[in-house]
Amino acid sequence: MMQFPFTLQAPAKINLTLDIFSKRADGYHSLASVMQAIGLYDTLTFSLQESEEVTFTCEAPHSPDVPTDTTNLVVRAALLVREAAEIKRGIAIHLEKRIPSQAGLGGGSSDAATALIGVNRALGNPLTEKQLHALALTLGSDVPFFLTGGTATARGRGEQLTPLLDLPTQWLIIVKPEENVSTGWAYNALDAILDRASHRGTKRMEEAIRQQDWERLIAFQCNDFERPVFEHYPKIAWLHDELLMAGALTAHLCGSGSAVYGIAKSEADAEKIASRMRGRYPQVAVSPTLQRERNESALGD
Repeated sequence: MMQFPFTLQAPAKINLTLDIFSKRADGYHSLASVMQAIGLYDTLTFSLQESEEVTFTCEAPHSPDVPTDTTNLVVRAALLVREAAEIKRGIAIHLEKRIPSQAGLGGGSSDAATALIGVNRALGNPLTEKQLHALALTLGSDVPFFLTGGTATARGRGEQLTPLLDLPTQWLIIVKPEENVSTGWAYNALDAILDRASHRGTKRMEEAIRQQDWERLIAFQCNDFERPVFEHYPKIAWLHDELLMAGALTAHLCGSGSAVYGIAKSEADAEKIASRMRGRYPQVAVSPTLQRERNESALGD
């Protein structure tokens, strides 16, 4: 029998590659990306309540402006599950937010995916995985990835997911600067570059993962958003360079930014690099990459 309240963790992600192509007729851009779940989490707690309402509260010391109404993806996800299941049970959701907002780490999308899973579980799992995936896509292009996590390729506008072999655990330094980058701005800035050409690194990365070739896994990481973001936000470009100078094997923008990740040789090296960043940037975290079973364990499966 389901015990209440119960808690699920919502992991962040990085993009090992992010190739952005032309804008489609539906307004979205075609993309190809190797996405990787990481061990930096938000936490959602689910409780039943006597009223039929969905209520949402949030503890977010670094993101005080997180909305708690139906503009929040967590609330929208909960309402979608109840509507699809035709069950009007009252649900209370509390979010403890640790993933930086406007950072390119997918925190909002992960929270939404975890809300889909959590509310479905609270209602007795009336919806299938396929139904949850369909709901996830209506919430955002990154949301379906967080239903499975691990390492996967996303294509189309992000909805076409192909699971990849798990990577050996790697240690990351995640640094969020004061600057925020709007995803809409990043796409517009990229489209405004007349001579732009995508790195097209995703196929090469997929092959490197299949062969478990760590040197190429490092070399093939790329992000098409880096050109406009680094040009417009020189402090983010400098943060990228700082991570490399501090000893990271490679460093790249997280999604459309503004956070930047570096990959270290070991957990000890990651902690050493992070210690050089702390105090100078608002949020600095050390995180491992997550294998798929560890992602599912975080979601409580």
